[in-house]
Amino acid sequence: MPRRISLILAFELGLAVLALVLALIFGLRPWLQFDLAPGQWLIGVVATLPMVLSLAVLSLVKAQWIEDLQRFMYEVVVPMFAGARWWMLMLVALAAGIGEELLFRGVIQAGLSDWIGPGFGLVAAALLFGLVHAMSRAYFLLATLAGLYLGLIYIWTGNLLIVILVHFLYDWIALHLYVGKHRGDPPPGDSEQARITL
Repeated sequence: MPRRISLILAFELGLAVLALVLALIFGLRPWLQFDLAPGQWLIGVVATLPMVLSLAVLSLVKAQWIEDLQRFMYEVVVPMFAGARWWMLMLVALAAGIGEELLFRGVIQAGLSDWIGPGFGLVAAALLFGLVHAMSRAYFLLATLAGLYLGLIYIWTGNLLIVILVHFLYDWIALHLYVGKHRGDPPPGDSEQARITL
């Protein structure tokens, strides 16, 4: 496994450890919010569709900020996953789903919701989620919106497993499509724009 993939996995799983430590410190029990019933898995799959559709819509929009974001993804993210096989992308997506959702929804959102209220917990967790992903202003905005969506799913279902599943499936699909589509492409020239194509 390439070293950079191992480092990404270690970081994401480190977030899970951090979440569990914080949960114990603050008396939270996010691991009790897992409903493994088959219907819950189906809800998770269906709840992933709007995020995947938003990725498709963004690939069609012609705006400078989207093109800048896509160029960043093409120049930074694709090389980061160079040589990664499908199962490595799956492991990264799964680690991100588990680590980030345990921390942002299971600990931060749940803890702040209990302390100050669900609206504040939702917005604060989404903003922190955006900040952690703020590789650009556009990425911050889109990650914050994704955090709001995931937080709403968590409020509506009360099931952390669904949110982990949605995050995992979206990341895996996005990585597989984007990295797989551009694997081996030459770097974009000054005149061409890198675009996500599904």
